[in-house]
Amino acid sequence: MAPAAEAPAIKAEGPTQHVPNKGSDLDFVDATRPATNAFIALTGPANAGKTYTALAMATGMGTTIGVCDSERGRASHYANLFPFKHLRMPDFRPQTLVRALAIGARRGIDVMIIDSGTHYWSGRGGVLEQVDRKTSDSRSGNAFTSGWKNVKPVEHEMWDAVMAYPGHVIMTLRVKTAYELVTNKNGGVEPKKVGLKPDQRADAEYEFDFVGDLDMDHTMTVAKCSYPGLFDSGERIELPNTETGHRIVKWLNEGTPMPTVQDYVSKVMQPEMTYEQLLALYRGELSQRGLLGAALFAPDTEEQTTLGGLIVRIGSARKALAESSTQGSAA
Repeated sequence: MAPAAEAPAIKAEGPTQHVPNKGSDLDFVDATRPATNAFIALTGPANAGKTYTALAMATGMGTTIGVCDSERGRASHYANLFPFKHLRMPDFRPQTLVRALAIGARRGIDVMIIDSGTHYWSGRGGVLEQVDRKTSDSRSGNAFTSGWKNVKPVEHEMWDAVMAYPGHVIMTLRVKTAYELVTNKNGGVEPKKVGLKPDQRADAEYEFDFVGDLDMDHTMTVAKCSYPGLFDSGERIELPNTETGHRIVKWLNEGTPMPTVQDYVSKVMQPEMTYEQLLALYRGELSQRGLLGAALFAPDTEEQTTLGGLIVRIGSARKALAESSTQGSAA
């Protein structure tokens, strides 16, 4: 959406009350806890039970579970234990995952399992391979000026779609052993095993609200929990199950209800919404909530887009129509 000379002031609504400073759209408001969706990562080595645990937890979190399966269809082995919708992913391109999320949103899947997120990073067709290809095809052969420059927006689009999905998300991640060089008692340097880290981009764990590390005994250690009072960091949960997922959702549902992605889509499509109102929605509430990247299919054209992309298209059309009407009236 083309930027306006001045962004329209965004009126505060809802339970918070404040008086904005004149001449500024920045202000502090009373903090409230919104009812948000869960964003969970389950990490672990092979046979730690990541897929089973994801399905068990998801069963306690919603009514319609979907699995984006990049593990050669292995999630289907649990079809007799848990009811879920299954999508065997045809490739590991981030673009394909974004489309799968748009389909899941349209199907009303309220708990989406991405099994596993590792493939979209280091798998065939994933981010790293796309960077290598772009770098190889470039004249410079420089991964930073050619490969990452072209692929980073694709990776951002994927993460935006994942985090803005209109439902709970559980992503499993494979792990790899990490080592660091330390000085031994003899003064020499030797590698020391410092544990396991997810096979994803280095800061991936920062994106999640809850991270559980599974071991070979199927015990989960809480590595991160952004839900105060729910789980302690380092807490060990033996055989996490449906009740574990239910506890998380119960805590989340105690917050203040917020409009859903579909609520915003319906609002955007209302004929009375003006360009200025759409611009304010885009720059304000949706940007602040991180929902612009939500993957969806446009209700009028059925084209795959994002919530932000839908607003850009509808807003641009209504701006052009308004300008045309003004010019017609002046003539």
